[in-house]
Amino acid sequence: MKAGAALIGLVACAFATPLAAATVKAPPLGCAAFMKDFSPAAGGYRASFERPLTISRGFGDILPGVDIYVLATNADLDGTLKCNGDEFLRFELRIKAPPKDKAVTDFNAFQDAALTSAFHWDRGKAETVRKAMATDAADYLRASEQRGDVYLAGKVEYHQGDVLDLGVIWTPVDRSFVIASQSDD
Repeated sequence: MKAGAALIGLVACAFATPLAAATVKAPPLGCAAFMKDFSPAAGGYRASFERPLTISRGFGDILPGVDIYVLATNADLDGTLKCNGDEFLRFELRIKAPPKDKAVTDFNAFQDAALTSAFHWDRGKAETVRKAMATDAADYLRASEQRGDVYLAGKVEYHQGDVLDLGVIWTPVDRSFVIASQSDD
């Protein structure tokens, strides 16, 4: 009787171990690795991440433990990277809309660089995902305008595994591309 119970317990442990291993989250993306990979992936844009000067008075630390870096480049776009130590929290790119052709070209190149740096995808996969998201965002914005929504926007989210999410938001005045870590909140 005891041997049977022990055998059942042993079998239960053998089946529980692979299931427990399958639910383990992948390690978070490191900010240092992202920044190191991003600059070469951005090609001839001379991209780097810089710490901005932040002056505040009386408000304390608004985001305790969060380091914010701005993307310094010769392209006409804005970029922000947020990290908690070396843990990647969020990367965001923004351009004004309606954009000029050069701004769209630059924005696309930086999105591809971010995707290859964050996910270690090849250029082809990064470009395919970027184009699909942009097409969907444009369609959703057009539908939002046709419906006469109060807030006109086209928003697309792609969940990539259990570590990072992608988002694209298009409005009549700007376009944003976001890679964000998934949080337990």
